Amino acid sequence: MTEHDQPDHTDRRDRDTLPCGTSVDVLLTQVADGRGADRDVHQQGCVHCQAALAEYDRLLSPLRDLAAEQVIAPEGPMEEALARIRSAIDDSDYATVRTADGVTRVAARVVVAAARHSAEGVPGVRVALSRDLSGHRDSDSEITAGVAGASTALEITLAADFGRPLHQLADDVRRAVVATVRHLTDLEPVQVTVLIDDVFTEP
Repeated sequence: MTEHDQPDHTDRRDRDTLPCGTSVDVLLTQVADGRGADRDVHQQGCVHCQAALAEYDRLLSPLRDLAAEQVIAPEGPMEEALARIRSAIDDSDYATVRTADGVTRVAARVVVAAARHSAEGVPGVRVALSRDLSGHRDSDSEITAGVAGASTALEITLAADFGRPLHQLADDVRRAVVATVRHLTDLEPVQVTVLIDDVFTEP
């Protein structure tokens, strides 16, 4: 076997972990055990884990419904559900929207662009600040997006005009981002974290 014939273990390892380094199997076990909402400190602040946990919970929901009815799930649907869960993290740069007509793959950077434009349109948002975050990031407006299957989680860092109630501004940004991302990408924003790093008093 030549060097080029060697199996690529790196690719397989990458598919078994999220961009943040969290094991997919750990998250699957967490959701399967009914602990998807019990997030540790890392998961509470990680858009990749948030998106994956929400997507796995959505995909496992039909199996939990069958289990609650005391019905033995047929092997076909069980295998199909597990295959779709695995495929949700085959490429952490793209979300996947499945319809009866086919599959649409949406790049995480598209989610970032949609979020950026909607956040910039909210009155009271002045600028976005640069922070050192990992993930799919827009360098001009600090937005990080994690995608898994049809789910996405976002973190937006911005500066606001002085005088506007910040909690209200964050809620307005969150609503605008959720509506825009849903409309443009058909993805479900499972979490939108808004970080307000500064306020400006000058016009």
